[in-house]
Amino acid sequence: MRRASLVCVLLLLLAALTTQGATPMATPVTVTSVNEIAEAYVKLVLAMGQHDPDYVDAYYGPPEWKKQSETKKPLDAIALEATQLRDQLAKISIPADEMERLRRAYLTKQLSALQARVRILKGEHLKFDEESQSLYDAVAPKFSDSHFQEILAELEPKLPGEGPLLQRYENWRRSKPVGNARWRTLSCRPAKILPSNMSQISHGAVTIGTKEIIEVSSR
Repeated sequence: MRRASLVCVLLLLLAALTTQGATPMATPVTVTSVNEIAEAYVKLVLAMGQHDPDYVDAYYGPPEWKKQSETKKPLDAIALEATQLRDQLAKISIPADEMERLRRAYLTKQLSALQARVRILKGEHLKFDEESQSLYDAVAPKFSDSHFQEILAELEPKLPGEGPLLQRYENWRRSKPVGNARWRTLSCRPAKILPSNMSQISHGAVTIGTKEIIEVSSR
């Protein structure tokens, strides 16, 4: 998981900054304790990687930590240690520094996600929302049917042609391809060609604000 690899890097960087005095703290004892918990968490993530090869995309920390993880640790042991780390973290007084508070909250959620991943690997089946909440601290929004009906009603008069709305949308979409040569021009000059409110580039399409989708064609 890309999220786990990012956590490893961020926690190591934050630990290095605090121990080297780059970010002065009012409570050095608390910071040291959080650093120890962060280090233990990174090692647990590496241990999880022995059970789930996709859990850590990349690791840039001390080589000896990765070497230690090559001895496969049982899933139950990983879950128990994650629980213990969370308990230890909860006992640490909340720091005055905002970055340290964010770091503590982030680490707490990452430990919870690690526990959830262990349960899943052991065969527990979670509902979609339960899994996204446990692993990513996020749940997909829920909308009523009327919400989507209102959007469809707005689109009805805006798409030309005859027939069902979906077919008219497909006809409109296919009428606006961007060839490879033109796309290379666009991608090389985004500040001049594309508006500042372009929200994303994904799955072969560019979404500009909320109004237009330009299909990226391979032709």
